[in-house]
Amino acid sequence: MPPLRESTDKLLSPKQVAKAIGASESSLKRWCDQGLIKTVKTAGGHRRIPVHEALRFVREQNHAVVEPHILSMTATTDRKARRIEGVAERLTEALLSNNELTCRAIVFDMFLAGESVSRIFDDVVAAAFRAIGDKWEFHEAEVYQERCSCQIMLRLLHELRSHQVPPNPSCVALGATIEGDQYVLPGTMAEIVLRSVDWDARLLGTSIPFDSMVKAVETHSPELFWLSVSFIEDEAAFIAGFHRLSAAASKTKTAIVVGGRALTSEIRTRLSYSAFCDTMRHLEEFGKTMRRQTDIASQKSRKTRKNA
Repeated sequence: MPPLRESTDKLLSPKQVAKAIGASESSLKRWCDQGLIKTVKTAGGHRRIPVHEALRFVREQNHAVVEPHILSMTATTDRKARRIEGVAERLTEALLSNNELTCRAIVFDMFLAGESVSRIFDDVVAAAFRAIGDKWEFHEAEVYQERCSCQIMLRLLHELRSHQVPPNPSCVALGATIEGDQYVLPGTMAEIVLRSVDWDARLLGTSIPFDSMVKAVETHSPELFWLSVSFIEDEAAFIAGFHRLSAAASKTKTAIVVGGRALTSEIRTRLSYSAFCDTMRHLEEFGKTMRRQTDIASQKSRKTRKNA
């Protein structure tokens, strides 16, 4: 499968990155020389740093960001936002009040602080939407507030994805939701989590018929296919369609990963899949395990060809 084209990343000078994190330019250049920060060269031979690489360095080395706008980020000066405790409640309030700026600051403060995207999604985003769902059920929130919250979060997720380090194009993962399931947030979060562990993951879309999923698997032979199931209209049709997808995946040696609130234990006993992930952390760990296995298999294959 051809690698996904990433948008051109903004390039920064060492001086700009140094200013963004409150370090000296000499220190920044030394870190570049030591290989701690990967750089590219311009046509004129000048050293430049992609924004996603600067963000990777900030997260891994736990550097503070004093001027986030240089890194194309929005952040607050509220250090509480960098602690998981209480953040879900603040995000819930910001979403319901349609305060997108605060929502963005909450999410990206945690991202800059080095929190894994899986933990941000499980402990903050998912928790906030559960709270919004509870409020709607008890008539404490309107439908429009829930829909608006979804739109805000979807924009933030796309922005977060754009700041990730481009993944390895040799390990492809595809994902979708079943026909009639329009809930895009879980699938989008799964895409970002898999990309965070070096999968070239892409969500094909929502409400995709099983026969079209089968065609995608047959055409692209991905190493992994994830299915987010938040809604099932016809249980029998779902199980029959899933069996067709599973048969196609077996031929291409594609691992199928499933998750979602609509997959009851009774339905799952009638399905054949590689893993069921009820949290984004579980998906992250499964993705890491598969990547290690893929790397080992690739190394063995290269070694065999070399000795042939």
